[in-house]
Amino acid sequence: MIFTNEIFTPTPTYPTYPPYHSGLYLEDYFISQFEKDSGRFQRDFIGVSWTTLYCEGKTKGLQDFLNSLPRDRKYFTVSQHDDAPAHILPPDTMCFSAGGNVRGNNIIPIPLICSSLQNNISEPGKKEILASFVGSNTHRVRMKLFEKYKNSKNIIVNMKGWTPSVSNDDFLTFINLTKNSTFCICPRGYGLNSFRLYEAMQLGTIPVIVTDELYLPWIDELNWNEFAVIVHENLINNLEDILQSYSDDLICKMQNKLKEVYPKYFNMSGMYYNILKRIK
Repeated sequence: MIFTNEIFTPTPTYPTYPPYHSGLYLEDYFISQFEKDSGRFQRDFIGVSWTTLYCEGKTKGLQDFLNSLPRDRKYFTVSQHDDAPAHILPPDTMCFSAGGNVRGNNIIPIPLICSSLQNNISEPGKKEILASFVGSNTHRVRMKLFEKYKNSKNIIVNMKGWTPSVSNDDFLTFINLTKNSTFCICPRGYGLNSFRLYEAMQLGTIPVIVTDELYLPWIDELNWNEFAVIVHENLINNLEDILQSYSDDLICKMQNKLKEVYPKYFNMSGMYYNILKRIK
């Protein structure tokens, strides 16, 4: 069963983000799919467009709606926003969350994704660069990365201040640098998760996750070390040596693993079915 209300599933009016995205965002995609699903599940779905409500300040009445749900049932909800859900959910509610800022025993990490990159964008590059990072200054770990490698020839860091919209030039810079890099550095930002991590996968570039607070989806099934590099923040100064230690053979295996896991776990349909597996 799905518990929802059109008041809490409004059409977003904020600028498209990331700029290549088309169609429904993560939460609305899941709601639309679940409304058509005839499967039998152990939990009822709380269908809320958390990101739109939080970004556009449309949360009036949301807590009353959540409080009105029967307290003797089991629920789940799906959230993209870094800080969602900040509201109080019914007691037995699993929250499949892409953001990472809300923690707890009932929070299950999911990938922070949107529509996949277009085929003409995701064509493989030459991988002539060891590693790159293109992004905004939203966390101290990113500034540490910038200060260390701003003059490096092997690790290219292109960082600006944060803005809610991304110009086409900035987007193409990210795509071209990433697709031509063997590794894409994915330092945590405001939230623990990032679109960048899953964009890198599509570009055949091995993600390098830099954080002291891991927030990885589907760890009950996946060994992330098979297709990603995980680096603690205190090893940023050693990052170039760490990445150069990966042999060509290992890099090839990791790139092949990316091709295997992305469509099964990290696009919209993969995300949907992996959530369903965990509530059946």
